[in-house]
Amino acid sequence: MKHTMYGYTLVEVVISTLLIGILSSITLPNLSRFLAQNRLDNSMSHVLKSLHVARGYAVSHSTNITVCPLISGSCTKDWQNNIYIFEDRNSNLSLDESEYIIKVVEKVHDRDEFSYPRTAITYRADGSINFMQSGSFIYCNNRYPDLTGNQITVSQVGRVRIKDSDKCEKPSL
Repeated sequence: MKHTMYGYTLVEVVISTLLIGILSSITLPNLSRFLAQNRLDNSMSHVLKSLHVARGYAVSHSTNITVCPLISGSCTKDWQNNIYIFEDRNSNLSLDESEYIIKVVEKVHDRDEFSYPRTAITYRADGSINFMQSGSFIYCNNRYPDLTGNQITVSQVGRVRIKDSDKCEKPSL
């Protein structure tokens, strides 16, 4: 009678576990940086596309469109919250009853910082923005401050561009 054994030997299990451990120790440290870069890219892409939508909507509908974080219906400088794009006919930086929300951009991850030096951006019917609203969005990850593509600049004529920035603080050791 022939006796067949199913399974693995102890040597095979130890070698497999050792190989998995070595590969994990090489890839896992880079995985968190990769995920942080991916989170930054997605967030910045959403903001960039939303600014394009706001500008295009203002031009095509000949109205004022405001982009800002809202708290109790008024624009604030707390860009860590959800960012609202809404029709702002009277340019008062508040969402009034006769005005409506066009789009909402979800807030950035809690571990990351997102800022803009102004309270809001209001696109006019010609595609430009209101006086003294130009500036740069800065996205910083405290653990990896050197991530690429972390600045969106909004010009006075309403155009936006994304680029790398060195404005994030390096962690002190």
